Amino acid sequence: MRFRRHSQLLVLLLLSLGAHAADVVRASHWEFHNSFWMSLHQTLIDDAMREQPRDLGALKPEEQTAWNEAVAAYKTAGGSGDMTFSKTMVITTDGLTQVADDAVDPIIDAPVADTLKKAAPIYRAHWWTADDNANRFFMAYAAAMMREAGDELVRAHEKVYRTPWPERIRVYVTPFAGPYGAYTTYGLAGGWITTMSCRDEGYQGLRALEMLLHESSHTVVNPNRGTVAEAIAAASKKRNIRQPHDLWHAILFATSSELTRRYLAERGTKFIPSSEDLFTRAWPFYRTAVENHWYPYLLGGSGTLEEAIDRVVEAIPRK
Repeated sequence: MRFRRHSQLLVLLLLSLGAHAADVVRASHWEFHNSFWMSLHQTLIDDAMREQPRDLGALKPEEQTAWNEAVAAYKTAGGSGDMTFSKTMVITTDGLTQVADDAVDPIIDAPVADTLKKAAPIYRAHWWTADDNANRFFMAYAAAMMREAGDELVRAHEKVYRTPWPERIRVYVTPFAGPYGAYTTYGLAGGWITTMSCRDEGYQGLRALEMLLHESSHTVVNPNRGTVAEAIAAASKKRNIRQPHDLWHAILFATSSELTRRYLAERGTKFIPSSEDLFTRAWPFYRTAVENHWYPYLLGGSGTLEEAIDRVVEAIPRK
């Protein structure tokens, strides 16, 4: 029965919801945060990147002026396009990891600290209650899943990539998290930092399990270093071709998607991972090569990571 399939997850969720008052929730390698200041920071980033401005009709005229000034300051500081990885915003995100999640008047060591403090009363009065509730609910069920599945799935990823996972990854759950709903950076003060939207549909429900593993994979897989990048570089050099664009990311998506799908299938739960959409929409030219040559290695077949990626590179269609 459908109820029995999901009963264990529902019990874990209800137990986690009992700890509603806690802002920091630890589950396996992940440390979940519900931070007022990080949520405000991400909201200002989102407003600064919006094509259509936020509806401020419920605000007093002086509040509208102050909020618009804060958004303008973020636009100036972050630049055009995706500002989440701009130097100013990365430094600010890192600095906010050193601020208590519920601090009222913190000392913020960040380039846009004054802007944050001026915008804080407006955000707290008009939007924080709803965002706080949404953040907490997401944290409750995400942490429940990571407590149940995190260790096993981390070991599976470590086996695939032959690389140990970080001991701690801070996850800041916020209403917005850049144009793709989540991203991971390395902060000098805070170590590895994942920012994940509780409101983006692509990260809700069971997808949170997959995407937390996906974001954490960015700590060991990237375009320039690590076992995957080195294997792609070697396979491309062997054939005297340019490295396939974004293949490292396609493999990262495929790995977390398939390992999560398999984990849930073994527990009687049907799950359609994000890779299904991405290999249809973004990387159709990689689908067959990855499915035929990466999945067999991923799911415990013979051979090495290097051999699997070599076969993937060889099988990718070329003009």
